[in-house]
Amino acid sequence: MRVGLYAGARRMIPWKRIGVALKSGQAGVEPLLRRIVAVVSNHGLELILEREAAVRLPGLDSGGGLALEKVAARSDLLIVLGGDGTVLATVRAVGERDVPILGINLGHLGFLADLAPENVDAALAGVFSGEYGVLERSRLAVTCVNEGRDVNTDLVLNDAVITKGSALARLIELEARVDEKVIATYRSDGLILSTPTGSTAYNLSAGGPLVDSTVPAMIINPICPHTLTQRPLVLPDSLQVEVRLHSPEEATLTLDGQVGTSLHPGDAVRVTRSAHPARFIIVPEHNHFETLRKKLGWGSR
Repeated sequence: MRVGLYAGARRMIPWKRIGVALKSGQAGVEPLLRRIVAVVSNHGLELILEREAAVRLPGLDSGGGLALEKVAARSDLLIVLGGDGTVLATVRAVGERDVPILGINLGHLGFLADLAPENVDAALAGVFSGEYGVLERSRLAVTCVNEGRDVNTDLVLNDAVITKGSALARLIELEARVDEKVIATYRSDGLILSTPTGSTAYNLSAGGPLVDSTVPAMIINPICPHTLTQRPLVLPDSLQVEVRLHSPEEATLTLDGQVGTSLHPGDAVRVTRSAHPARFIIVPEHNHFETLRKKLGWGSR
């Protein structure tokens, strides 16, 4: 869902505390950080630096910076410098809080952090003057179920991926159900449960469809299925999907490529749409299809 105003319209900005997070080990980023700090200060806003960002600005009285989770807890808006992995880590730190993110791309693809460093000054000036939009990206609530008991629930912005737990080239067997109705039993290298945002991630590499981030959908995509007629499936995200491990060996559940947990034979993974979407600040010049053309090389020869 898109919310907000674009070029030619202004609003009062609702933020007082601006958090800044930086990808670890990023070289040569100090001038860009100083420019961001200057814009924030010029608008009379409080600056909260994550530790990595604070290290790069030793002359700034930042108290050494804070852990990312604490920055997310104290900020009204988060500016994230890095690639999509850094943005995913920041979204995890935000959790269920209603904190929007503005991503500045220092990585390679940058589907989530798509603001180029050379455009930062103009973009921030516009954002802090009230010219911006908000894009809500759906997340999935992923629950591990062991012997009928919910063990833990986590949120993902891109995907939940179930893969074989050993290094041996063996297939695993996963039964997928939608609202208690059996879809299929997949004998494959694994299964990807993806949001529309995650459709440009592992899902795309595994031959899945691209889905616009505003579409209320969920993608089920088998990884190298033994039966070639088992194809990716796009479902309304109002449905509940449950995947149960039928193989005798363990499998691995990976969430947004950030954290992983073991699944034992008989365990299940239940996936529903979360009530807490991730919110991203977008500037008037934002063009999702231009991003796709550039990042995926559409039309190039």
